[in-house]
Amino acid sequence: MALLRLRTSALARPTGALRGFASQVPKTVEDAPTYPLVYGRCEETVMSPYKGGPVYLWLRSSILWLRRVPGRHWIRWIERNWDYQKMCLVGVPEFHIDPTKNRWRYYVDTSYYGGMLDKSHEDWYRYILMYPALAYFFHCTWCRIKDNDKDNFLAKWRVPADEV
Repeated sequence: MALLRLRTSALARPTGALRGFASQVPKTVEDAPTYPLVYGRCEETVMSPYKGGPVYLWLRSSILWLRRVPGRHWIRWIERNWDYQKMCLVGVPEFHIDPTKNRWRYYVDTSYYGGMLDKSHEDWYRYILMYPALAYFFHCTWCRIKDNDKDNFLAKWRVPADEV
C-alpha cells in the first residue's frame, strides 16, 4: 500500500516537462526477419500495429473480447429467435436414428383433418390427374427437343450413304 501511495504522489506533482512527440524518426528493427516480410522502409512507431506493439495488442484483445463476450450472445440470440425451421416444427418429435421409432411419420394422414372434400381432392390429383399431367409434361419436353433439333445432334458426324 505504501508503494501505491508513493506512486500516486509522484504522479500528482510532475518534476519536469514531459515530451509528447518524437524529435527523430524511430529506428528500424533489423534484428531478425519479421513475417510477413515488408519491402521498403517501414518504421515501427507507436501507431503501427507491429507484432507485440500496443496497437497490435489492443486490436487483438478487442477482437477477442468482441468474439467472446457480446458475439457469443448475438449468436445465441440468432439461433434461438431466427431459426424458422425450429419454430415451424414446435411439438413435432425429432427423427430417431432407429427407423422403427420413425414410423409415426408414415401413419400421419394430413388430409384427414381437412374432411371428406380434402381427401377427395387429394385422391383426384394423386390417382386421376397425375397421368394426364405427366403426359402433357413429356409431350412439351418432346416438342421442345424437336423444335431445337436436339434429337439430331449427331448429324454433323453422319456419313452420307453414297460415300460409304
